[in-house]
Amino acid sequence: MHDLGVFLSSDFSFPGHAMAELCPISQNVEEIAKKPRICDSDSGDPTSRLPDHVLHSILSYLKSEQLFHARLISKNWHRNTPSYFPLEFDESNFFEKTPTTPAAVIQESHNKFLEWIRSSLENSQSQLIKAEKRVIRVQFKHHENINDLMKLINGIDFHEVYLRFECINFSIPFIFQSKCLTVVHLTRCGIHKHLFSDEVNFANLEEVELDNVHLSGETLSMFISKCPNIRELKLVNCKALRSVVLPKVDRLKKLCVQLVGSYPSITDVQVIAPSLQVFHFVHYNSSNLAVNMDIRACKMLREFHLECPTFPVGFDHEHFISDFPHLENLILGPCETSKRVKISSPSLRKLTLMFTQLYNYNYSRKSVVSVPNLCSFQYVGRTFKSSLAPSGTPKFLKTTGISLVPHVEKINRAWFLQLRSHLTKLSNRIGLALIICAQTSFSELSKQGHKLWSISIGRIPTQVIPHIELLKLDIRLNVPQESHGCLLKYIIDNLLWMSHPNALTLSMPTSFAAFALGICNEFLISRREGNCCADTQNKCWRHFLKDFMVREAVTNEKEELKKFSFVFTWQL
Repeated sequence: MHDLGVFLSSDFSFPGHAMAELCPISQNVEEIAKKPRICDSDSGDPTSRLPDHVLHSILSYLKSEQLFHARLISKNWHRNTPSYFPLEFDESNFFEKTPTTPAAVIQESHNKFLEWIRSSLENSQSQLIKAEKRVIRVQFKHHENINDLMKLINGIDFHEVYLRFECINFSIPFIFQSKCLTVVHLTRCGIHKHLFSDEVNFANLEEVELDNVHLSGETLSMFISKCPNIRELKLVNCKALRSVVLPKVDRLKKLCVQLVGSYPSITDVQVIAPSLQVFHFVHYNSSNLAVNMDIRACKMLREFHLECPTFPVGFDHEHFISDFPHLENLILGPCETSKRVKISSPSLRKLTLMFTQLYNYNYSRKSVVSVPNLCSFQYVGRTFKSSLAPSGTPKFLKTTGISLVPHVEKINRAWFLQLRSHLTKLSNRIGLALIICAQTSFSELSKQGHKLWSISIGRIPTQVIPHIELLKLDIRLNVPQESHGCLLKYIIDNLLWMSHPNALTLSMPTSFAAFALGICNEFLISRREGNCCADTQNKCWRHFLKDFMVREAVTNEKEELKKFSFVFTWQL
């Protein structure tokens, strides 16, 4: 199930978190920083009314990766952006290792890499001293003989330290104690509790990210207890972690816990953070044990992302989010439970349900019962039931977004008829997307599919859904097969019979685009010949469809669907 979570992945990056404490106008800084251009005039910049020293202080809360873009916003920002000096070292680019490379050569190259870092630090002393923010990123392929180097790095007073190791069994000798240190990211290493003696303190540390770090729940609690000013904590696939117990983190604003893969389960989560605003908990592994979770003390919570196979123990089913009076954004799924989970909140603005199993589908009562100020409702799942939608029609909810990832073998006439039946019960506008992923069943359905996907739902004018405003078919297949063409034509035909839209969008990888274009052109041929509806007054979807768009999606290793390379559009 966790493979499907990528369709609504969330970015746990919230720069400028402390700026609001300095000045209310600074709440717009992040939004302005999204426009990477230098403005000739500062008239549209709300921060232009601030004295230079105040704006400079606000911008100093940004991390180094945001400072570069901040300088491009306006002349005013460019003038007041703090100076920064980043250093980056990657051992994988330093030499090329092959299976036949002798161990002595590898060790010699490693030593040269370490010496390169030392000399670079020594030669950069003047720039480092002048910089208001000092940043270092190091990726090690080997961990031998690096203790002295880490002591050297620790002595320079960096503000941000990013270290990535190759061997997760390597335990770091100490946690940096720079007087200026605010950000620490560690990847693929170990942390032992003996590093945190009574006198150790990380008073200035505000952001900690541990990715594939080997540490116990006890070690985590000891570490965070030494960070009185921590604001952001992110834990990703820390496989030895069995518990997340943070009993007193008064200034923590954002917490992310993600464990996806063949790791032991996290069994206990207890967080006492009165200032916590964002909590993401994504937990999938080989065990479906329910997590004991107590976050009731987080009264200021505004965004809650709960994604695990089984509904956690510790929540009241009938009053699920009543402990969070300021909650605005809830992402929930699958959270299987035999009891109805009641979602009711006057503050909730955005609600996303993913592959939800909040109660048995035969249960007659709705889960989303009272969300009068809801502005956005999104559903992702195998199929859609109208009972999953909010009760009534919230006055601010304009469009319901539904993304379906069905099992290919279940796509047939009955599936579409059931979907249409549930969609007709929704009164607001609908954005409908079907996502077709690669499945092993394609090869088994290569012959059966032609029969299975030959009977459409047909023209039933009284059951057309006029309020489907956006219609998208997202094909995530790489190598075209014969059964793909049959399925593609069947899905398009039935989607358009349901809604008679003016436009249809198709998204697919490069390798599938030419194949899909040939399939789509078959629909145009029957329209041009004028014989599709010659004997009936009930016109088919071809007479309503004005254009369709094929977007060729570009994928890479870091993002599922980062951007579109080019777009084909037909005017019909």
